[in-house]
Amino acid sequence: MAVSTAALTAQSPQPATDRWSRYNATVLAICILGWAFDVYEQTVLQVITPILLKEFNMTLADMGTLQTISRWIGIIGTFLFPAFADLYGRKPVLIWSIAGFAVFSGLTGLATGFGSLLVLTAITRIALSGENPVGMVMVTETAPTKWRATALGGLVGGYPLGYLLCTLTALVVLPLWGWRALYWVGILPALLILWIRIGIKESPRFEHVTAEMLKQGIKKQLNVFAPFKKYPREMIIGTLVYLFYLFTWIGWSAWMPQFLAREKGLGIPTMLQYLSVWMAVAILAYWICGSLCDRFTRRYVIPAFVIPAAALLWYLPNLTAPSSLFWVGLVLNFLITGSFGAGLGYVPELFPTQIRGTGFGAAFFFGIAGASTAPLVLGWIATTQGSLGAGLPVLAVSFFLIAPIFLWLARDTTRKPLTDFVGEKAV
Repeated sequence: MAVSTAALTAQSPQPATDRWSRYNATVLAICILGWAFDVYEQTVLQVITPILLKEFNMTLADMGTLQTISRWIGIIGTFLFPAFADLYGRKPVLIWSIAGFAVFSGLTGLATGFGSLLVLTAITRIALSGENPVGMVMVTETAPTKWRATALGGLVGGYPLGYLLCTLTALVVLPLWGWRALYWVGILPALLILWIRIGIKESPRFEHVTAEMLKQGIKKQLNVFAPFKKYPREMIIGTLVYLFYLFTWIGWSAWMPQFLAREKGLGIPTMLQYLSVWMAVAILAYWICGSLCDRFTRRYVIPAFVIPAAALLWYLPNLTAPSSLFWVGLVLNFLITGSFGAGLGYVPELFPTQIRGTGFGAAFFFGIAGASTAPLVLGWIATTQGSLGAGLPVLAVSFFLIAPIFLWLARDTTRKPLTDFVGEKAV
């Protein structure tokens, strides 16, 4: 795919993305909702873990195994959907992924035991794992340059929005209709497809690159090795960023309901109330951290969030009073989620539009492959040590390791123009 970069870039100027418009604001809103429904589905399993352990006669280790295997299978979508987006466009692939997870999320509500729950969850997560990176690529390419970190932070703010949506829905739905109805609500994202088809057009950067390649007689190809050959340093950094972020987040979000409800004795209603407040505040955290990154760069803002968060993660198991758990957990969740969006949003900026989906998807794929072991690791520690809290220092170390990457290794891309073609030098 790497051909005559000078000839390609000389044909026409890059699409301007210096200001907010109705188009890029709509893209951001749709992708935020896509991420919200994505994490809604993931959170359902976390919230109903105490119920499933009893109904399906499962152990904590069983649940950790289920979550880990389903995530490993699901990452197929992380690798394939973004690569398809480089071939066929961001918009159609976004529609495919949303349709897939809406349908199979609803079917998961029909699970009858460990086996069927594992299969349906895994298939759902193939589509879920495709929507995340494609949506992030779309926002990366359409957001104003000087507000890109803020937009990417806001995009991943769909995570706490979806988490909040799930916990609030659970408060109403669980007592009335049971855990299966929570999955049936997951069919609603299909309505986003109509909005996407009518409300937004294809990424202008993707169209720009496609047009120039056609002028040069260059045929698009599915080349999953291009990022590794042309951008090896970026691939390593991107993979490590995703590995450490997602290992911490997956471990934290997968086991926090069980940690609060059972290990700390708060019960399911109080646990849901705590998580609802934490995630409501976290929505602001994404936007705040993103705007700070646009102002002061990720090099300094990301470490300022992750280092104190790592310290609090290490300390949290020592708390017993409900009020202490609430307030420390609130601050900790703010720091974890706040840096999450702007930090993860850094990775697609490393690659040119020509292979942005493929490069970003590959880094995401290898990062989440390692990170998906978090539920298994914490489940094993909880089973052998008799406490989920014994595994939280592992998450603390993982999160702390993000700081040196941004301080000393990562190339700063904040408020800098994106590149479009393989071989084009970044500013």
